[in-house]
Amino acid sequence: MPWDRIFFSLLLLFLPTQLGLHVWPEWSMVLGRRVDFLSPTIYLTDIFIGLIISSWFFAIHNKFLISNFKLVIKQKKVPVSIYKTILFLGFVSANIYFAQNRMIAIYMWLKVLEYSFLAYYIIYTKPKFSDMIFPLSFGVLYSSVIAIVQFLLQHSVGGPLWWLGERSFSSITPGIAQFNFCHPLNHVCSLVMRAYGTFPHPNVLGGFLAILLPLLIFNQTKKFSIIKPLIIILGIIALFLTFSRSAWIAALIGVGLMNYELWKKSKLFMPTILVSMIIILFIASSVGLRDESVIVRTQLNNSAIKMFLESPVLGKGLGNFLVTLPDTIPSRQIYFLQPVHNIYLLVLSETGVIGFTLFIGLLWTARKKRILILVLFLGFFDHYFLTLQQGQLLLTILLSSTIVL
Repeated sequence: MPWDRIFFSLLLLFLPTQLGLHVWPEWSMVLGRRVDFLSPTIYLTDIFIGLIISSWFFAIHNKFLISNFKLVIKQKKVPVSIYKTILFLGFVSANIYFAQNRMIAIYMWLKVLEYSFLAYYIIYTKPKFSDMIFPLSFGVLYSSVIAIVQFLLQHSVGGPLWWLGERSFSSITPGIAQFNFCHPLNHVCSLVMRAYGTFPHPNVLGGFLAILLPLLIFNQTKKFSIIKPLIIILGIIALFLTFSRSAWIAALIGVGLMNYELWKKSKLFMPTILVSMIIILFIASSVGLRDESVIVRTQLNNSAIKMFLESPVLGKGLGNFLVTLPDTIPSRQIYFLQPVHNIYLLVLSETGVIGFTLFIGLLWTARKKRILILVLFLGFFDHYFLTLQQGQLLLTILLSSTIVL
């Protein structure tokens, strides 16, 4: 197997991890506080991406690039793609120049460049779906086991799991994600710590499982047929223990989308749809309008809209939502410094109409792949597809794979 394929498999295997080296320059702080979202970080997965691109380039792609360059020189007309690239670079330059914090904008655009290289590699090499789902399934396995053990212990597992990026926390850690869990038999309710796995928040673990579990359930690859049922069972348990209601709904939608062709020819089609809708409505009804999470999300949404109205064309600068947030939000609670929980409003506020149009155009290219609907759905309720390493990697892989698979 070529080295680039080995490194690509390792990238997929370690996608759930968040082991990284954080740097804290002064420009990465807001109101004197360290903000994880803005810290320049070299993750283990970044190293794998570098190894993928470099090994592939030196083994194969350098000849392709040289021949393409010669072809462009011989042509009398400049290809349309060159004009598009120049216009895009002009937009990026303007977005950086008018950003409130230019260093953050530069860093975030460099991350976009990194993921663009990874996407190009996937599109060009056309990896088989079975080759991708196999390492991803083991990511689901160990993430689920860690999450289940964390929930049972009500604190992080610790020890060697630090090398996978597990953070140290317990049910009494300030700001830890909790859920008011009521026992089904005695109806006694208590706050319990939600399962994190190696992710920075249970919602991110929930989104990861909600997207991959439907793919695993309906995947016909025989490589891991023996342990596949175990992975699915543990994954479902871990998904439940995240108590991420948006992820629960996304998983139900994903199962329905993946099995649509089979269900519509079966007598169980309508009953199954009806049961799924009842479950989804029940989950949705459990969210109160006065819940703290709903109030915070509403405030962040309003701030994003204010930012967009102030800079409608170019936005506030990529990655600059948190920098501008103190000027637009009335609340100054200790945990108010977080991105807006909506990827569409986040893109609109940071890159304006131009960036938003490009982003929607990118999503439109993958419109025929049903699994992307889950990303579009989850993107209405959280930001991790654009702000966290694991979410960014998952989005990049899903988008580029839809052009191939």
